[in-house]
Amino acid sequence: MAKVGPVKLKVHLKGSEATVDVAYDITFEANDQASNPTYEEVCRLIGDDTDVGDPATAGADDTLGFLTPLFTKDTASDGTPMLSRHWNKTFRKGDLDEDRGPIPDPDEIRALVTLTPVPPATGAPVRRESNLVKKTIV
Repeated sequence: MAKVGPVKLKVHLKGSEATVDVAYDITFEANDQASNPTYEEVCRLIGDDTDVGDPATAGADDTLGFLTPLFTKDTASDGTPMLSRHWNKTFRKGDLDEDRGPIPDPDEIRALVTLTPVPPATGAPVRRESNLVKKTIV
């Protein structure tokens, strides 16, 4: 089964834009290298509201955007033990403002990487989260 290494998230704010950088490695066991199963790989940006002390009115965690192209189902070992990933995307700063109105700042953002085996491969999805980044976005 493939594994996702530590996910590192950086958010840079400048003017009306927010540049997001996410980096991680995908490692493949010997069986993955030999049989070459395919995985759907998704890296999404999450607005964190559940474990950061926000009031219940903040609601659940929200997907703020995707860093991987949508519906990418071609991640495979191709015989290599590791793939290094680095995604960089620019968002409108306001799109990352997930704490609005009575919800107190700062905004809490994390990246979530998911690898899901594409049939006929089997197995549970593998997930790994990044560090939490706190920014006051207004």
